Amino acid sequence: MSLSDPTTAVPQPQLTETGFIAPSEQDILAGRVSDFNMALGGTANPALNTPQGQLALSDTAVLGAAFAALLSLFNGIDPASASGRMQEAIGRLYFMERRAATPTTVTVQATLNNPGQTIAAGTVVASDPNGLLYSTPSAVTLPQGAQTATLDLACTTAGAIPCPAQSLQLYQGGLGIASLTNPAPGSMGSEAENRTDFETRRRNSVAANSRSQNASLMGALLELDGVTDAYVMDNPSGNATTINGAPMEPHALYVLVEGGTETAIGQAILTKKPPGIATMGERLVTVQDTNPVYDGNRPSYTFRYDRPQPVPVSVAVTLEQSDSVPSDVVAQVQAAIMGVLTAGRYRARMGGTLYASRLSAVVDALGDWAEVLSLTLSTANTSGQTRLKLPINQLPTVTPATITVELV
Repeated sequence: MSLSDPTTAVPQPQLTETGFIAPSEQDILAGRVSDFNMALGGTANPALNTPQGQLALSDTAVLGAAFAALLSLFNGIDPASASGRMQEAIGRLYFMERRAATPTTVTVQATLNNPGQTIAAGTVVASDPNGLLYSTPSAVTLPQGAQTATLDLACTTAGAIPCPAQSLQLYQGGLGIASLTNPAPGSMGSEAENRTDFETRRRNSVAANSRSQNASLMGALLELDGVTDAYVMDNPSGNATTINGAPMEPHALYVLVEGGTETAIGQAILTKKPPGIATMGERLVTVQDTNPVYDGNRPSYTFRYDRPQPVPVSVAVTLEQSDSVPSDVVAQVQAAIMGVLTAGRYRARMGGTLYASRLSAVVDALGDWAEVLSLTLSTANTSGQTRLKLPINQLPTVTPATITVELV
C-alpha cells in the first residue's frame, strides 16, 4: 500500500448527529488480522498466538483505549453525562468550583458562668465520645445577664459524621461556659461534592443570576460556602396560614438555610429578595448595602431567617435469613442507605419526601442474599411509614445508629 494513500480493514470511527461511534474491539481485531495477512502476502496464519496475531492484539488494545478516551471526551462535553475534570470545566463557565467536604453542624445549649464573654471564631468548644471536636464557625458573644445561651458549632473534621442528640460535652474551660449539651442531633456534613450534586447545583445556579424571585434567592443561598441545603417560600396572602407544614406570616418571605455563615446569608437575602417584603424566622442578621451608589452613606437592613429543626428518622429493615447472608450485613445495609440519604438526587432535604421503596432498592442491589421483607421509616411522632414528608422547616436526619437490621 502507498504511504500517501493508506488503507485498512479496521472500521472507521464516526462522528454522527447522535454522537461519537467507535468500532467494537472485535471488529478492530478482525481488521488488523486482515491488514497483517495482506501485508504478508495473503497466506499468513491468522491464529492469535502467532507473531502477527500478537501484533494484531496489541494494535487492538491501543486503538480500543484511544477510542474509549475519545468517547469519554465527547461524553464529557454534555453536562448530563460529564464527570471529573470535564464536569469541573463546564462548572467554570458558571464560575463554579467543586465543593470540598463540609462539616457536621449542631446547635448546643450552654449553661453560662461568665455572661458577656466573647468566644473567638475557630475555638474548640465541645467534643464527642469518639474524640471528634466541635468549634465556633464565627465569633460568639455570650448574652449579658443570661444563664443559658444557644451556640452553633461545626465539627473540625469534614465529612458525613453523625452527631446524635446528647452526645456532646464541654471540651475546655475558660470560655464562660459551665456545661453544654446538644438536645437534638446535628445536621450531618457531606463528603466532597459528587457528580450528581455538582450538576444539580449547576442547574440551580442559573436561577441565582436573576433577582426578586424565590428561586433567585434559593439559588444564591445554595451557592454559599458551607450551605448544604436551603429552601425559600412566601405567603402572598394577607392572612396568616400554614404552607407545607410551616406557619407563615402574611405577606412574608420564609428563608430556611442549613449551614453557611449568618453574614453571607444576610447578604444573599439583601441582594436577591424583592424590596419591601418582610422576612420571618427566629434568627436575626443585620447587613449593610455596599452598593457604591450610596457613596459612604450605606443603609443597613435586618432580616429574619431560620435554621431547620433536625428530626431523627429511624429506618427499620427486615431481611430474610439465609446461609448466604454475610457477617457484616448490618454495616453493608447501613452504608447503602446512608449513601442514598446523604448524597445525590434522593438525599434527605428540606421539603423532600423519603420513600422506603428507594432505600429498599439499594439494599436489594447488595446481592442475591439481600431479600428485603420490609423497610419502614419512623420518627418520634410517626411509625412504620413507607413514605415520609416532614414540614418544610424540619430536616430529616438519619445516622447509621438509627438504621436497624433484623433477620427473620
